[in-house]
Amino acid sequence: MSTNLASDAHALFDFLSGLGLATHQSHKLLTVWPLVLGDESQGADTPAYITLSDAMERGDLVVDEVSEGGRVPHARVENRGDVAVLVLFGEEIRGAKQNRIANASFLVASKSSVVIDVSCTEQGRWGRQTGATFTSTGEVLSSAIRRKMAGKVSAARAAGLRFGADQGEVWREIAARVHLSAARSPTGAYADYLATRKRDLEELSHFFHPVPRQVGFVAALGDEVVGLEAIGRPEVFTRAFSGLLKAYMIDAIDAAHVQERSDSSHAAQRFDTPEGFVQALAATSPTTTPSLGLGSDLRLEGSGIGGCALVAGKVVHLTAFPATKKPN
Repeated sequence: MSTNLASDAHALFDFLSGLGLATHQSHKLLTVWPLVLGDESQGADTPAYITLSDAMERGDLVVDEVSEGGRVPHARVENRGDVAVLVLFGEEIRGAKQNRIANASFLVASKSSVVIDVSCTEQGRWGRQTGATFTSTGEVLSSAIRRKMAGKVSAARAAGLRFGADQGEVWREIAARVHLSAARSPTGAYADYLATRKRDLEELSHFFHPVPRQVGFVAALGDEVVGLEAIGRPEVFTRAFSGLLKAYMIDAIDAAHVQERSDSSHAAQRFDTPEGFVQALAATSPTTTPSLGLGSDLRLEGSGIGGCALVAGKVVHLTAFPATKKPN
């Protein structure tokens, strides 16, 4: 194990060991257990950063195509501000030539520019809307779709490549949701699918809220854990909470569809309790490579868990889910 890997893995396990589970929040199929820091000082020494949405609102961040012609799998993030900016895995940016999502979490240093790897979430458009650059709504792609993406990105990293996903698979998954919802979407946009579920999403959102010292949550659909999200700083997590939660709410609303689209040939490891899931996550064997921008990208595998983390001295963002069992 390299020194960097040992240090990054230690940061991840340190973070997990310092978390506790608060009283669950639940409505219909979705249950969420808040992950809270043991004391307020635990998150104080993590790197300073803000969300993509907050940076754009301040006018400190510009996200655009990499050139006038553009390239589907890439976008340029220019941070003109004095603090680093966190771009979340699956976070959607809208506008420019077509809507995109980030293929991993990236931390863009102040006064710097980074070309990040993205996937298109609007298959039928390739042209600027009144010359606009990208904007942020804080939306995060469905957890079930991100779970499929993460496996492809991990394979690309293992092969020494960039953070590439399977664009065809992303388009197929979004097209299936657009068809399911009967959304009026000439461009096949994930945003149009979301709009058809607005009322259901608003209803669900009333039953979930951040709690003091919260940095993440474990989510379950029915009696089965489906994922975990965490951000190293409580104040940043609070700002990102709505978008991260929506990634699970949308799957709860269309749970039957999610189940139908799952890989039934290699069923995922089942976790019935949040405690069991967090314990298994702590037993994974992460591999690390340099991220784009600041920090290291960790790919998590083992103990029935899959996922990824961005670590910059301390954990910045962590997402994990039950891994699909590999054939013997």
